Amino acid sequence: MNNKEFLLEKEEVIEDKLIRQLTHGESQWTLREDLKNEDDLWNNFFKILTQHNLNVLKDVPLTHNEKAVIRSKIVQPTFYKASEWLAGVNGQVRLPIQRDNTKLGTADLLVIDNNEIAGGHSIYEVVHQIQFHKRREIDHNRRGDVTLLINGLPLIHIELKNRAHSTKEAFNQIQKYIDEQMFNGIYSTLQIFVISNGTHTQYIAAGQRLREKFL
Repeated sequence: MNNKEFLLEKEEVIEDKLIRQLTHGESQWTLREDLKNEDDLWNNFFKILTQHNLNVLKDVPLTHNEKAVIRSKIVQPTFYKASEWLAGVNGQVRLPIQRDNTKLGTADLLVIDNNEIAGGHSIYEVVHQIQFHKRREIDHNRRGDVTLLINGLPLIHIELKNRAHSTKEAFNQIQKYIDEQMFNGIYSTLQIFVISNGTHTQYIAAGQRLREKFL
């Protein structure tokens, strides 16, 4: 590959190389090509939540109403509030809910055990080109490049450009998504943004207004 071809390498190729790097070798990340939109992400989250809490749920599946309550507790107004919630208590992020069947009482659901990061029973997944929900009628169709999930929750989001573009363009794109409220809903749990053009990579703490000094 000559220098011109290197600079113009398609974003899709850079994305594919990143995903292969994340999911091969000793990596614990699993690619989930079957997850295509935010509804899929929610369904995947509840599947994992149920698997990790079978004893607590007493093998009684979560009802539609219980899932709605859980969703309302997970969706955070700001990334900062999400970081407070994700810090958990003694390293564990839990959600207590009252079961619809009062005979079942309260279920204290384990969402993420921060003591198990990079080990234990935590599930690490990679999704890409997820179709964001439109928050307003005037919004365009938007897709995120690559998102990393832990136990079904989006925690790291990566935006890519090819090498003919500066990482500043990816930075601006993420800020635009924030302004358009694309990172609401299940994406409100994001903690880190990564921007890369395949050669230069920067990490930015998630916030409603990104700080360019981190570039």
